[in-house]
Amino acid sequence: MIFKKIGLAITFSPNGLPLLKTAIRLKKLFNSNLCLIHVGEKNPETESQINNLIEKAGISPNAFNLVWKKGDPAKSIIAAVTENNIDLLIAGALEKENVIKYYLGSVARTIMRESPCSVLIITNPGTEPEKFKQFCVSVDFSQLGETAVKKSYEFAKLENAIEFILVKEFEIPGLAITVYDSGSTDDTEKSKQEWQLEEEDKLKLFARELNLTGLDYRLVALLGKQGWEARNFVKENGSDLFVVPSHPKKLKFFDKLFQHDIEFILSQLPCSLLIIRN
Repeated sequence: MIFKKIGLAITFSPNGLPLLKTAIRLKKLFNSNLCLIHVGEKNPETESQINNLIEKAGISPNAFNLVWKKGDPAKSIIAAVTENNIDLLIAGALEKENVIKYYLGSVARTIMRESPCSVLIITNPGTEPEKFKQFCVSVDFSQLGETAVKKSYEFAKLENAIEFILVKEFEIPGLAITVYDSGSTDDTEKSKQEWQLEEEDKLKLFARELNLTGLDYRLVALLGKQGWEARNFVKENGSDLFVVPSHPKKLKFFDKLFQHDIEFILSQLPCSLLIIRN
């Protein structure tokens, strides 16, 4: 099973119903349990609003469990995730928000940084949820990177996806110095081509060792700054789901000074985003 228990922080925003329908669709797709989380006062008014949402979504009362929380939204949602053994949390976002807004301002950013489980960010959810047809996965040659590829590959097969792409970004150490010292664009271009081929060979070996069968896939090695090149590729390719292994929960000092690669992706989402975390 890809995800055993899906969580959704249920809200009364315009995206509340579309997100609930998406959570229900994925619950059925993964054959998972569903946990709905509401942060706020439990009173007749809010209960009536939630029951109205549930009725509109067309899900039976015994097909989910509802958790009520009070306090700080981000902390409450994360606590509910831990207490209920949720392994995929669904949230909503707008594509071009500089700071992703969910509940209050930076709540989604906190959830994505600190959630103990994987997080699926849905950009502009439609009235009726649609399948993800074009998957693009950012490759990281690590154990978590392997997990991200395997989970997203099984996800893509369930969706009968038409495209599955593994993308590996790489930078050439000292390229600028080489250009300055040699003054030869031919030498520089040759070095770039050699690195490109080397990275493509590594990517082929990585994919081969994962034994991905049942769905065709494509491999792409991108030269450039991490985060930037992948985001641009995803946007230009028209992918509808971008999968990335999670970044460290506690960023180092220099990561806080200079934008982390995933922070750039999060600030300008090219499409829906799945962050895989063990």
